[in-house]
Amino acid sequence: MADVRHCITIADLRAMARRRLPEFAFVPMETGSGDGSGPVRNVEAFGRFPLTARALVDVSAIRQAVDIFGQTYACPFGISAVGYANNLRPHADQMLAEAAAEAGLPFMLSGGSSAAVEEIARIAPGHVWQQLYSARDPAITDSIVGRAADAGVEVLVYTADSPVPPRNDWLARTGIALPAKVRWNAWPYVLWQAATHPRWSLAHAARGGLPRMESWARYAPPGAGAAEIARTFQRHVPSIQTWDEVDRIRRLWRGRLVVKGIVHGDDVRRARDCGADAVGVSNHGGNKLDAMPAAIDSLCALGDSGGHGLPLFFDGGIRKGAHVVVALALGARFAFAGRATLYGVVAGGTAGALHAIDILKEEVARTLALIGCPDVAELGRGNLHPGAPGLPQQENAG
Repeated sequence: MADVRHCITIADLRAMARRRLPEFAFVPMETGSGDGSGPVRNVEAFGRFPLTARALVDVSAIRQAVDIFGQTYACPFGISAVGYANNLRPHADQMLAEAAAEAGLPFMLSGGSSAAVEEIARIAPGHVWQQLYSARDPAITDSIVGRAADAGVEVLVYTADSPVPPRNDWLARTGIALPAKVRWNAWPYVLWQAATHPRWSLAHAARGGLPRMESWARYAPPGAGAAEIARTFQRHVPSIQTWDEVDRIRRLWRGRLVVKGIVHGDDVRRARDCGADAVGVSNHGGNKLDAMPAAIDSLCALGDSGGHGLPLFFDGGIRKGAHVVVALALGARFAFAGRATLYGVVAGGTAGALHAIDILKEEVARTLALIGCPDVAELGRGNLHPGAPGLPQQENAG
């Protein structure tokens, strides 16, 4: 079996993860919603923002540590929330948390995780941010918020961009509804894929099949198995919410609050007025609507976070360290990578996730050195080429 240490780039880890996973697991992870163009657009859009370089700068010491909410993180990116990660590799949530704690980064636990927040908080104390999907039953939402607080989580990430379920066209055609439903005529395909990917199949078989969503087990009927717990989650999430719910969550949650899934300036201001501490600029990794612009284009349109009075966090399409640098140059205070570290954990467990982090961290450092910017705190739009779209010429003068 290939060793993740031989992987030089995130693309190499992706290729290894693809070999490990059956098609019915890999394609939905990779393609997002609709026709699958959203994740591709997220990645390709970074090419519209080339960096410029200043010469003869002392870059012998590169600083990429950042202070967020009073805590110093080793580099300017964290691990984003990925739902159903344990379906791709058993204990993936736990492995990602272990990697985040070891690397000194935040780990955003998905609102659709298999692992419970109590377990993840024990694995990575001080590094866990809890993503929240409001449930159709407010009592469940309140319970999730309370559990996060009791577990010692300090940052709650309210996800605001999923009022209705997205549709993945590829899954709809194959007759598979993740995580637990397969149409009768799709079973021959599923069984063939499972048989031709024995490492994935045996790893799940050894642990009793489909992972239980322990994060939601207490809200399912007594004695419910993995499929029924997953259906309970899907009956409650997503749900239609309004800014009134953000106000309610703000009153309920005493820690830091991030409103994630924001792409419009007016919504940044609404989040500020609701008492949010930051917003996450994101199109849900391309998993929401295939007709939306790339996440980095939305960040560019929002402009400098100072104009809205809230820090902007960024999430969407990061596959290279240079992508992190571009996001920070466009005004983000911090960035999150989802698929990049997911490729790593699928390919090689905790060691694979750590290797993905190391790849990105080394690329960030090398990029900063090569553009003549020794400190991520100094990044701004002047580090982008004047011809980049959406950048006024005067901002890059000098």
